[in-house]
Amino acid sequence: MNRTSLKCPHCSTSVVRATRFCPGCQSQLCCGAPFRLYALALVGAIVISAACSAALDAAESWTGWLIGLAILMSCWGLLDWLYADRVRFKRRGARGPDA
Repeated sequence: MNRTSLKCPHCSTSVVRATRFCPGCQSQLCCGAPFRLYALALVGAIVISAACSAALDAAESWTGWLIGLAILMSCWGLLDWLYADRVRFKRRGARGPDA
């Protein structure tokens, strides 16, 4: 996909991909993966790190945290790759049909 210009679904204005707001209707452009997926990856990596750390003896418990860090970096890289072309237009203001 990787287009430099997009069309706003709300007002049909041509929008440059690098902008944050549509110049026609002021809808916010949201690119990439949703924040909650990054937070979920972080929590999952912490849980896996703690479990690996607890399963190893005290002298090697740092290895569990290193495994968790590798998992976290892999998950965030995968999210960046999967959602590289995702662009959402968030409309601000009233939401009713009479607005």
